[in-house]
Amino acid sequence: MKDAVKEWLKQAKDELDMALYLLRGEYYKGSCYHAQQSMEKSIEACLLAKGWELEKIHNIERLLSITGDFGISVNISEDDVVFIDSIYRGRYPADVGLLPLGEPSDTNAQRALSVADNTYNSIQTTIQLSKGV
Repeated sequence: MKDAVKEWLKQAKDELDMALYLLRGEYYKGSCYHAQQSMEKSIEACLLAKGWELEKIHNIERLLSITGDFGISVNISEDDVVFIDSIYRGRYPADVGLLPLGEPSDTNAQRALSVADNTYNSIQTTIQLSKGV
């Protein structure tokens, strides 16, 4: 299981790096999407470290509710959760943009990246403290 957790964290970091790269290239939609993916994979890594059986869940709010069942506390504001979840819901071409108000801006991408970075770093620390990963 330890190797699986490390791999999920590595993929979460790769997603975070892609989000930053795309932000710098002014590809805000892609940056937001990869920030959301980083958060998803970070949270799933933490759950796996606690013995959770992997499920295909893309909703950050749902994943965070599961963390509570495992005694894991992840500090993300409710506003940020709603914002990040709006990114995933709007990823398909039939949807108008990624966010409720249309295409994401530089500010949206910076916010998504900041929330994802904080989540990744917090969860990485939590896992290291609890499992020695």
